[in-house]
Amino acid sequence: MINLTTSSMALIDSRPMYRQRLSDYFKKSAKFDPITSASSVSDFYNILGRNEYDVVLCGLTPAQEAVQTLLNELKSRSIATKIVLLAPLEQKNTIFQGLCHGATAFMPEHLPLPIMEQRLSSHMQDNYWLNPELARLLLRYFGRRYTQARKDAPTLSDTERDLLEMVSEGACQRRIAEEQKAEKKHIRALVGGILTKLHSVHRTEQKSTTPPTLQHM
Repeated sequence: MINLTTSSMALIDSRPMYRQRLSDYFKKSAKFDPITSASSVSDFYNILGRNEYDVVLCGLTPAQEAVQTLLNELKSRSIATKIVLLAPLEQKNTIFQGLCHGATAFMPEHLPLPIMEQRLSSHMQDNYWLNPELARLLLRYFGRRYTQARKDAPTLSDTERDLLEMVSEGACQRRIAEEQKAEKKHIRALVGGILTKLHSVHRTEQKSTTPPTLQHM
């Protein structure tokens, strides 16, 4: 009997030992099956075919341009696909560019695997969250004059901006839910909406100019 509650997963990372560690762990998980593993974006394309995945864990070690192309390809196949970047937090520029190109979340690559599994399982239920650093980057990104000036560019609502400001100051989900008198699932949905706007603005910018790096924001 097929377990309809499991999610198909793909792993992409150039480090053999790290990739094998992730693969071995998630193959034993009751929440993810089957597991596809690839050492590079090009290798993943060779096995991708017409397959669709519920979640793709992608390390930042492969060339950044190849990763960006992959994110665009996966999102064009299914908007339901969760694309999670694995990276150390200090690579914030690369992480943020990944979010611009369609990633729905990131996780520290050295996060204990049981916690990673728990967060991925939550993310599969359309639960989104950000850390303070990325919240600050989003505020800066949406605060640029030309983004706000474009009539066709989505802008943050007052509620979304308040949410990002609270996250940027280190507030947890419980505190934000209490202060905004909302349920946690509503707060997580707001974050998902902010990321959707980020992807939309970025696609619009790609048509006319190269997106600015964080140093120029």
